Order: sequence, then C-alpha cells, then structure tokens
Amino acid sequence: MQLPALSVLKIQNSLIFEKVTNLAVPVGSLAVSMLILLLIVWPKFTEVLRLKTATAELTTRVQSMDSKVNVLRNLDQIELEEQLASSEQMLPSDKGVFTFIEQIESAAANSGVLLNRLEVSPGSLSGTVENKPQPAPTASSPESKGADLINTKVQLKASISGDYNSFMQFLKILRSMPRIVAVEDLSIGSSLSTSGSSQIRVSLQIEAYWKPMITQLSNIEAPVTELTESEKNLLAKIKTEIANIPSGPPVAPAPSVPLGRPDLFAPF
Repeated sequence: MQLPALSVLKIQNSLIFEKVTNLAVPVGSLAVSMLILLLIVWPKFTEVLRLKTATAELTTRVQSMDSKVNVLRNLDQIELEEQLASSEQMLPSDKGVFTFIEQIESAAANSGVLLNRLEVSPGSLSGTVENKPQPAPTASSPESKGADLINTKVQLKASISGDYNSFMQFLKILRSMPRIVAVEDLSIGSSLSTSGSSQIRVSLQIEAYWKPMITQLSNIEAPVTELTESEKNLLAKIKTEIANIPSGPPVAPAPSVPLGRPDLFAPF
C-alpha cells in the first residue's frame, strides 16, 4: 500500500525540480543583466553625462575668452599708455615722499604762506610694502575696511602761517594737485604780526595716497574691466593739467672754455 504513495512523492519532487530548473535560467540571466547594468552601463552613462557637462562648461569658457580677445584687440595702446601715465600721477606706484614734499613746498611758495615746520610721519620713508593678496573685509570686522590704507599713504605734518587769503590759496593748490591728497587734523589759531595785521597759524596733516604696482597678473580667464566714462574724463583732465604746468626757464648753454692740450707729450 506504501509503494504508490512513494511513487507519487517522487513524481512531485521531479516536477518541483523541473520548475526550479526552468526558473533558474531566466533568473540567472536577469542577475547577469543587472550586474552588467551596474558595473558597465551605469558608469559609462555617468561618464557621458560628466563629459557633456564639461563640454558645456568649456564652450562657455571659450566664448568668454573669445569676447576677451576681441576687447583686448580693440584697445588703443597709445591711449592706454597715456591713461597709465595719468593714473601714475594721480595714484603713484611708489611713495614718492621727496616729490610730495617738493610739491607742498611749491604750493606754500606759490600761495604766499610761510611754511614753518614740515615733518614726515615715522614709516613713510621705509621701503614699499609687499603686494600680496589681502582677504576681503567682512561685516563682522569693521576695522578691516581701512586696513588696505594703513601702508598705502604718506603723512606729512605741517605748520604754516599767513593771512586768510593765502591759506585758502594754499588749500586750493592742494586740491588741484593731480595726486590724491587729504587734509586731516586741521587746527587754526590767529595772532597779530609786527605790522599789526591779522595772521593765522595753521597746523594740519596732509596725507597722500599711493598703491604698489601689481606684480602678479590675474587669471587669464578674468574678464576685462573697462574704464567708465567718468574715469576716462578724470584721466583726460589730469593729462591736460599736467600738460598746462609751466616749465622752468630754459637752461643756457655752458660757455666754451679752453680745454688745454689734447696730448701732453706732443712737441710744440
């Protein structure tokens, strides 16, 4: 009675094994396909997307470089040299302490005031500062707003005396100087001269700004910053003022003097 049941069990097991065998092929194929998709297709697809993004970025950079080349090609070299010379007069690349002192003395002589004292603040005669990139100021540190001006100005303390009109003329000449200057710590006192006329005594601090020349070029892909119309007009005005400065009297040629015998050992 047990033999038929055993045969039926064997038949059922063989059917289950056949079903499993039939499912193993498609399941294995699906697993292999997933492995191929994850290990080969997806990395290649990601690489293609990355290359497409890089190509679009390079295209944008090339267009920017083309526009920069067109701007640079249209620049006038002579005009740039003139603008550089004017900007050097307005904001020199070195301190120019002695030139600045000469300008102050000339302003005092032309205005009629008497220059009693002229002192240079400590550190103004030292070497130029090193032109290093400075971090941008942040809102959390208000004192950093003037950090760039600490080592980029020359301070002169002057004491002058004269009448009111001469003092105003002195300030007018300072204002008309091509170089950027500022007047600080102004104190005025009055006194009577020996002739009985009213005189004023003024103590002030004159600051002249300068900016060291750039020693490192910016990134080649940086856009070209063109001057505005107001800046161009300012440089043209400085150029005109420099051209209108009267020059000194012509130097007379040196008189000819006997130089002696060219050859001391030649016979008479």
